[in-house]
Amino acid sequence: MVVDIVVVPLASKVHGPQYYEELLKSVEDVFISNNVKVLNIIDSDEGLSKDVLDMVGNSLPILLILTGGTSRLATKLLSMCGVKRALIIAHEGHNSLPSAISIRGRVEREGISAYIFLCSDLRSSDCLRTIDTVLRVGKAVAQIVNLKVGVVGSVDDEERELFEEVLNSKVVSISYEELERRVSEVRDEEVLEVLRRFEGSVGVSDLNTDYLRKALKIYVALRWFVEGGGLNALAINCFPYLIKYGVTPCIAVSLLNDDGVVTACEADLRSLTLMLMSKALGRYSWIANLVGVSSKQLKLAHCTIATKLTTKCGVVTHFESGYPYSLTCKLPEGTYTLVGIDRDFSTIATLKVRLLSSGLMSDEMCRTQAVVEADVDLSNFPNIALSNHHILIPGDVVNDLMIISYLLGVESIKYELVVSYG
Repeated sequence: MVVDIVVVPLASKVHGPQYYEELLKSVEDVFISNNVKVLNIIDSDEGLSKDVLDMVGNSLPILLILTGGTSRLATKLLSMCGVKRALIIAHEGHNSLPSAISIRGRVEREGISAYIFLCSDLRSSDCLRTIDTVLRVGKAVAQIVNLKVGVVGSVDDEERELFEEVLNSKVVSISYEELERRVSEVRDEEVLEVLRRFEGSVGVSDLNTDYLRKALKIYVALRWFVEGGGLNALAINCFPYLIKYGVTPCIAVSLLNDDGVVTACEADLRSLTLMLMSKALGRYSWIANLVGVSSKQLKLAHCTIATKLTTKCGVVTHFESGYPYSLTCKLPEGTYTLVGIDRDFSTIATLKVRLLSSGLMSDEMCRTQAVVEADVDLSNFPNIALSNHHILIPGDVVNDLMIISYLLGVESIKYELVVSYG
């Protein structure tokens, strides 16, 4: 369920209603045109009505600090609402920024994450760009909390609990037997429909038709769980499944990610968290193993990737098992953000990289492979990497990820700084 975003304008009567009412009018339409509700200006405790508290408590609030003298009022509002996070927009006039900094310090002591965005003048074109950033990040955060996520097979209990806590979400279990029952009920016409779509993006000649149909049935069955159970995302403990049933869910994972249903393999809820962040920023992402390091280069490999992230794909057998089927794909050249998260969900780390090459370059690793390069020496990367799995996201999204992670209560660091300063 996507959380609503609500703008809460705050002011002190000392600064004069005519000033701060005109100031709000200069930006109000920007929020409204983005389908964001703007509350009436709150300039006293009388503005903290039950209706306001209920609305803010069920939202991701953006505090618009029109004037100074508002830190006590803002702190009281957020505390009474019981929210866990808030965005703050301040400007350089009428002591707005000092109050914003005071608000942040006060509410953080109460366990509320609050991030400040600063405009020089709310009436300037520069501030419109700042508001665009606030809305982009705010909408991203609103999309990745209060979710219902399905896990096929088992998942580590501690990882499940941490995932649910950080994203304020619910994980539901789907057994292999439940999945197989649903697979057995998939109709031939449903498979043919998916096959036509799959043939349009990936070559399927010279494949065992029976195995391919089974792989596509897994996708149809998982779609049924998503739609019937109101799931927002999935994770699959794939190795026990492929050993038991002799077919991998790799293609199903790829197709689900193509659909916008973020799906992680190996029941990796930590990587799923990062993939959800990427999707919320409007980008497909790839979960990959770190398989090699040399100087400024890293080698990545894995058998699942959204075809919409790639330029060309082919179907091959799964790497370790030799079972059907997985994908080998090429990625478009350009800048990417590599991001990892530690085991206790407390820290994410980012690294800006350039893609040098991709595809099936070795038979001794997972089928989609990529070599990326950074601007720092990565020779010691295996000893600073937060995790084995990392997520590769197109473009430079380092700043957005840092803000999102902060609002989720997760620390963020840059691998570049760890390499340079230890």
